[in-house]
Amino acid sequence: MTRLSFSFVKLRSKSQLVEWLAGTQIVLLAIALVCFGGWIKIKLGVLIREQIIAENQLIAEQMGRVLASVQSAPVEFGDENWGRLQTFVEDAKLPNDGYLCVANSETGKLLCHPKMRTSPGLRNSSVGQMQFEMKDSGKSTLLAAIHNLDKTKIEVITGLIGAGTRTEIVSAAVLPQINGVLLVHQAEASTQQAVSRILTPLGYVGLVIGLSMIVITTKVGVAIIKRYENELAIINEGLEQTVRDRTRALTKTRDAVIFGLAKLAESRDSDTGEHLERISLFSTELAATVEKRAGNSHSLLVDSIGLASSLHDIGKVGVPDRVLLKPGRLDAEERKIIEIHPQVGEDCLNAIEERLGNDGFLSLAKEICAYHHEKWDGSGYPYQLAGSQIPISARIVAVADVYDALRSRRPYKDPMTHEAAREIIVKGSGKHFDPDIVKSFLECESDFERISSNYVAANQISPSVQTTPFFDSLAFSAPSAIQTSL
Repeated sequence: MTRLSFSFVKLRSKSQLVEWLAGTQIVLLAIALVCFGGWIKIKLGVLIREQIIAENQLIAEQMGRVLASVQSAPVEFGDENWGRLQTFVEDAKLPNDGYLCVANSETGKLLCHPKMRTSPGLRNSSVGQMQFEMKDSGKSTLLAAIHNLDKTKIEVITGLIGAGTRTEIVSAAVLPQINGVLLVHQAEASTQQAVSRILTPLGYVGLVIGLSMIVITTKVGVAIIKRYENELAIINEGLEQTVRDRTRALTKTRDAVIFGLAKLAESRDSDTGEHLERISLFSTELAATVEKRAGNSHSLLVDSIGLASSLHDIGKVGVPDRVLLKPGRLDAEERKIIEIHPQVGEDCLNAIEERLGNDGFLSLAKEICAYHHEKWDGSGYPYQLAGSQIPISARIVAVADVYDALRSRRPYKDPMTHEAAREIIVKGSGKHFDPDIVKSFLECESDFERISSNYVAANQISPSVQTTPFFDSLAFSAPSAIQTSL
């Protein structure tokens, strides 16, 4: 998959894209839950607190009316009226763990409390002197807050008593008939508890819904990615096929032009029109065997050496006709002239490569053109390279070129048999030829013989143009042929 790049992340595959999208959604979900949860907690806390205050006020008003109807005389600790009032306080069940108590409206001390029977010391607690904070009136004591209330009727005020986790919402209703004040308590913490009881299941539901949405969107995203990936693959395949077709057409055109140029050069020095075709086939077979022995199943050398070898003698276009077409032996001066053709061809291919840029095929053709007359022992030309200094492509073509020369008819000699040509090549191992290349030749010699025999049968290789290439010093019937300047 094509790599996708963002300012902060690089994705190299479809799986990474899906993982990144899912991870991003999870992070966003977590942020949303935290932010929304915090906001809803505040809002819900305010609503529940207002509800608790309203309930407290209603309870205080209703309980006050009940007490006013059943308790009309002042209360003293321990008397019968106190007992009934204490029982009433103990039996009252309020929401959110709330409770009732009654304090003296003059002294502020507790008269009744749910735990008064078990903790009598509570009667000395002066709840009336505790700080009482109302929403609109600010802070004061409880006694000060109820001082201005109408004592002729039940009037309720609500505020906060205490601090921190012990803060309580308290609604106070004056009971003038018993000289007391009814206090309805609910812990401020109950607000948060109520919020938690509501939000916890909602949070789980939201989490489940969010994760479900992530799973669904991820699957939908994967499906969309696959769909467009398949469409893109089809488009890419079409484009690649178009490129392959055009490349194949251009390659065919290039190969035809190259082979045409090689044939043009060969036409000045060829006793047969199939010399280049045979060199191409010999070189390809030998290169394949060399690569096979080296453990390489496929290589550029095998693919390209057939066509590249056709340019091996393109430099002959720079050799004068008086030398190239001389029917007899060449003298020393003429041999020097003929031996410049590898450099002429190399310069020609260098010029092409400079214009086109680096090209593997041209580099291969240039190696073959420049070095196919070098010899393993360093006695070749034009650079007197030896051993592995000679590119392997040139070492392969050297064997193919000599084999074809030995097997071909010339005006001054008959073609050799395969066995005779084989013997000369074997004897040249380590001198003219790379010993490993000769071993490869022996492995595929049947292919060489088949190719050569096919051309003999099809064309009856014979002199068609009475010209003499520069094999003028060859004695083809003798091993000394290896020492000629092929």
